[in-house]
Amino acid sequence: MAPYPTKNEIELFASSLSTSDPSPFFDRVSPNVVWDVMGTHPAAGHFTSLESWKKGALGVINDVLKSPLQLRVINVIGGGDQPWATVELAADSVCKNGMEYGQRYAWLLRFDETGTVVQARAYLDSALVQKAVDSNS
Repeated sequence: MAPYPTKNEIELFASSLSTSDPSPFFDRVSPNVVWDVMGTHPAAGHFTSLESWKKGALGVINDVLKSPLQLRVINVIGGGDQPWATVELAADSVCKNGMEYGQRYAWLLRFDETGTVVQARAYLDSALVQKAVDSNS
């Protein structure tokens, strides 16, 4: 048995991010996760808990969208024998002003030996975040 979640396991629980109940994914994230959202935009930052990431980065995005962000899994690389996995995600959302928010993400996730995400780095289109915030605030 692999010491970390396999690609298929990660795809399965990450697929909940595209539903109205993303808890299967967030149940696998440590409350004390260290989550860095890269870039120079209003959602960027260094977050030291799941709650601070949800209020900070995710909150910034959800505040400008018509409905909460839903993410579709495009690809998963890694997992199994590796503590790190990359999850490529797509968001095809609409901002409150009608602007399309077609964002793409790469989340680098580090799992501990219990299969819990303890560290994350999110890469995304910084300019799109800035444009969405500026035109919907």
